[in-house]
Amino acid sequence: MVAAAATAEFTAPDRAMIRAAFGCGDPLVRVIGDLCHLAEAPAGARLFPRDDSGETVLLLAGEAREVAYGRNGAVLVLHRLVAGEFYGTLVDLGSDGTPPLVEADSATRGAHFSGPALVRLMESYSCVAVAITRQLARRLEQMRQRMAETVLLSAVGRVCAELARLAQANADQTIRPVPVFTELAVTSQTTRETVSRTVSQLEARGIFERVDGGLRLVAPHRLDELIC
Repeated sequence: MVAAAATAEFTAPDRAMIRAAFGCGDPLVRVIGDLCHLAEAPAGARLFPRDDSGETVLLLAGEAREVAYGRNGAVLVLHRLVAGEFYGTLVDLGSDGTPPLVEADSATRGAHFSGPALVRLMESYSCVAVAITRQLARRLEQMRQRMAETVLLSAVGRVCAELARLAQANADQTIRPVPVFTELAVTSQTTRETVSRTVSQLEARGIFERVDGGLRLVAPHRLDELIC
């Protein structure tokens, strides 16, 4: 895979993302900027682990996913990352296990922190510690929910649950762009054919409708009834 490339200058959007991610003001943004370095990577690049795999990275722009591969080639999507989220060594547990891979779904830009630098920030500034803790808690809850769905829901139910999550993440309950069925199948742990058939049925029943550049959830309560 293509490696990330180092870059130099923080931009105004970079600083805005740091403010939003850590819930801090401009003085702390400058401190944080002095303790990290920027890197960019193209779509398809392996973002983690790298030679500096002890790092924690704040994704400033782009999208990525944390994945695990089975020996038979099966893929499990553990988490989809968007700007404002962290990946890498969020907590150093001293494990000898193979860390999950992080791959860029689009061109990305990230702020890279060494382990000691991030620990110093967390010890010195409560907002940094709170931001990291909240993200870890959200990841844990999302993982717990997906584990329960994998065991308890049918394949159609898992597809419906994932579509509900994607739609409800937006104020207008519209998934933009229309999800790629192959990727949705990986996330839902089912087949592309099942995803295609399920989405077609949801559209035919008026639960979703195609809109310009997206897929809008029209009847959330009816979708909830199919999550079983």
